[in-house]
Amino acid sequence: MINKRRLVRTFKKLVKIDSPSLHEKKVVAYLRKELKSLGINSHEVGRVRGGEVGSLVAFMPGNGMRKPLLMLNAHMDTVTPGKNIKPIEKRGYIHSDGSTILGADNKAGIAAILEMIRVLKEQEIAHPPLRVVFTAAEEIGLMGAKVLPENIMNADCGLTLDGGDIDKVIYKAPSQYSLAATITGRAAHAGIHPEEGINAIKVASVAIARMKLGRIDRETTANIGMIHGGRATNIIPDKVELKGEARSHDLKKLDRQVEQMERALLKACEKYRARLNLKVERVYKAFEIDKGSKLLSSVLAGMKSSGIKPRVERTGGGSDANIFNEWGIPTLILGVGADRVHTTREQICVDDLIRGTEMVLNVIRGIADWKNLKKKK
Repeated sequence: MINKRRLVRTFKKLVKIDSPSLHEKKVVAYLRKELKSLGINSHEVGRVRGGEVGSLVAFMPGNGMRKPLLMLNAHMDTVTPGKNIKPIEKRGYIHSDGSTILGADNKAGIAAILEMIRVLKEQEIAHPPLRVVFTAAEEIGLMGAKVLPENIMNADCGLTLDGGDIDKVIYKAPSQYSLAATITGRAAHAGIHPEEGINAIKVASVAIARMKLGRIDRETTANIGMIHGGRATNIIPDKVELKGEARSHDLKKLDRQVEQMERALLKACEKYRARLNLKVERVYKAFEIDKGSKLLSSVLAGMKSSGIKPRVERTGGGSDANIFNEWGIPTLILGVGADRVHTTREQICVDDLIRGTEMVLNVIRGIADWKNLKKKK
């Protein structure tokens, strides 16, 4: 059913197109051209501040049915280092030359969607109407999905092809808060008048040492991932900036964790008479799909018909699916084979890419058999 060579060829073309976050212009041009060749018009929507382009949205009418409207989603941007990617196929795997990521996150999802559209058209397979959403700036806080216009967010259900293992269905994901703090102390000469200074790095280190970080419990994690400050070894540093996050499937636990991190910063600053500027923002909201839903049942049936034994699991990460679920579009996360993502060891098993694409196509065919859909809020 799937044209295997075409799918792999499309994937390789996509990863060769540079598309770091906020710089997706070239991949948008490629996708618009490909969709147009298939008789599908597309348009850009919701440009993120500082971005070259917005997200790309297209609509494909159903074949023999008008409901439910199914959204297919993948993101166009990649993490760094992601320029001049050279895909190498060897022993059943595709990887980079080791100097960059591969970009299977999330070019594998895009390639799968393009191939499915081609197959649906070529073989005139019955399918529901499809809204294709290729988002920009996903890797920097789901920014592209967050600024999508309301008229785009009216699908009945969705599939985000941004997972890894093809046998895994992600039905539940956490909320995340970001934390950015600036600690201001007092500069002084480190060798002549150190007692006159307030060492902002020391204050930050005391605060971080008091924080609960890492795996807090089964549902909650926290991290301080960036710290920057100081000008020279002979100057007491007067300013430090640090950034961190906290995630949890339980909102009460998340609130407690963020409060604990805030208290650690406040107490350390009070003790050493430093000033604190703290900003905490919600990045995305948790979601959980009902295990008895038609959407999940269709996904499980599609996997089994593809010879895949499914695993229904939660994740500790966030994706565009968090935003779509918040809008009231029940959306599951599926994988098409990306492995070791966000590293220069990233790879994809060719067989997983093919089987994952076939599996999602079987899911779409199964959804075509729905009679009614109750939209979950």
